Amino acid sequence: MNYARLKIWFIITFTLAVAAIVIRSIWQIVSIPTAGTMLIFIPLILALLGADALFAYLVARPEKLKSRWFTTGVTVILTAGLLAGVTHFVRFIISPRADPFLSKVISALVLSSSVSAYSIIVYIVWSFRRTGKKNG
Repeated sequence: MNYARLKIWFIITFTLAVAAIVIRSIWQIVSIPTAGTMLIFIPLILALLGADALFAYLVARPEKLKSRWFTTGVTVILTAGLLAGVTHFVRFIISPRADPFLSKVISALVLSSSVSAYSIIVYIVWSFRRTGKKNG
């Protein structure tokens, strides 16, 4: 992708979406300033900002996909996102709002798929970094 305007357009589009989610997350922290809310939303905000920076970097320099910085960055961002998801799951399961059994089943399925996707992505990213080619 060598088109500068198209690259800028991609970056702006993604950044606008991330900005909206980050603003809403900060609003949630301000409106309900509990330790549990902060434990969920602070890693989420960090993951979103990291994902936005990583996206902009990769759009600008796609040849850097094999760098150690990239693999470490992806791993840190995914870990922060997964940490927020697991924390939310644990807090949701014990809350009275999770009364219907189906809510607990759905949240367990979402958590299971998140952990599985995390494992697959980290494995692929690190094996791609190590070998220089895709696994599979």
